[in-house]
Amino acid sequence: HVIDGGHLSKSIACFEHNGARTRPASAQRRDEIEASIGWFYRLSLIMRKRRFDTGALSLHSVRLSFELDDAGQPVACQPYAIKDSNRLIEEFMLLANMSVAARIEASFPDSALLRRHAPPLERRLEDVCRQLAHTGIVIDTQSAGTISDSIRRISDADTRYTVEEMLTQPMQRAAYFSTHAIEDRAEYRHYALNAPLYTHFTSPIRRYADVIVHRLLEASLAVHGNHVTAEHALLPPYYSPFFPRTNATGSLTTAIHDSQSILVPAPELLAIMAHQCNLRKDAAKKAQDASSKLFLVNYLAATALRTGAPGVITQAIVTKVGENGISFVTPMFGVDGIIYMDRIADRKNQVVSADGREWKLHLWSVKQASVTLVWTATPDPKDQLASKLSALVIDDTRHAVVGFQHNGAVETVTQTYRIFNKISVCIIPETNPPDLTVKLVMPGV
Repeated sequence: HVIDGGHLSKSIACFEHNGARTRPASAQRRDEIEASIGWFYRLSLIMRKRRFDTGALSLHSVRLSFELDDAGQPVACQPYAIKDSNRLIEEFMLLANMSVAARIEASFPDSALLRRHAPPLERRLEDVCRQLAHTGIVIDTQSAGTISDSIRRISDADTRYTVEEMLTQPMQRAAYFSTHAIEDRAEYRHYALNAPLYTHFTSPIRRYADVIVHRLLEASLAVHGNHVTAEHALLPPYYSPFFPRTNATGSLTTAIHDSQSILVPAPELLAIMAHQCNLRKDAAKKAQDASSKLFLVNYLAATALRTGAPGVITQAIVTKVGENGISFVTPMFGVDGIIYMDRIADRKNQVVSADGREWKLHLWSVKQASVTLVWTATPDPKDQLASKLSALVIDDTRHAVVGFQHNGAVETVTQTYRIFNKISVCIIPETNPPDLTVKLVMPGV
């Protein structure tokens, strides 16, 4: 709110200190806080521009945000919106992480816990770029920065979103490591950030890796003082390894001569810690994804129950055309998957009818990143699923209900799908166990 030119609300707890006393902030103090926020925001814009100008890459996938009722059940769902305040905090967190990484690596070159991000898987990246080339989009894969520049040249928001989703597939996960375990310092690099040194320092209340890094930093300050070296060979000039001078002598909690032995793990032990942190990080990511999926299933199931329809129809975007199927992603719910052509052709109930007719897939062919489907449709007044689904189509922004009409005529329909084409899919929730089934909707909405 302050970033947008507003003011701090008087209801916000805001205090100032006067010796040992704490009291509500005065109007003048609030003005000072607002001015500071403005300065930090403007600095963050400069820092962010500099990061991307020097080769950083950021790929965003859909993260869902849920509104819960008093019983803890989801009653609304929408993609999480990243705000300017999020970006402000992000820039200073990244700067802190990079600076601390430089500090502990300079102090303890064989016992620093850092975080690296390897380049994308080459064959998968080539496959994505080949698919995009058929649409006229060329991705320069020379570096993270050239990929970022290629994405920024895409003017259409939906296309840019889809390209980012496609490019996340070949990317590898970042990982913690001990500098003792990797001999080549060039492999310390974080690919997406285009940073030679990086670690996790800013969240010790929720990550054990950050606790270790805090201990390493404390030992560094105790053993080497406030300054390690005039320059650090692996960092550009604006990521300084210097720390402000303080009146503290040595460690705040540990005598100088004990700091290194107490706070710095042995190199072999640190490598084991890094491995364990990676295992826990991956497990936490899987738990987070499973939790989001569970809430989405419950939300869609409650929506379907309320409307009497077994599923929710929404829009999806084609992200890949393969020999056997169409890959897609739904911008509204972040659900992705593959619709297999042979399953549609050979099995019943693989296509949801939106107009009361029975749709059958007879032929399909794939050529130059496009798939052509030939359908026949016959009237089917007994199709109860279609009649129910005809009452439920979720609008992309307001969850509005839209109806269908049909005349029951027999017809043959030929469709061609390419990357970036929009298709209609029906997401059907299954609560036991929690899962989502996605089916193609015919005719498209």
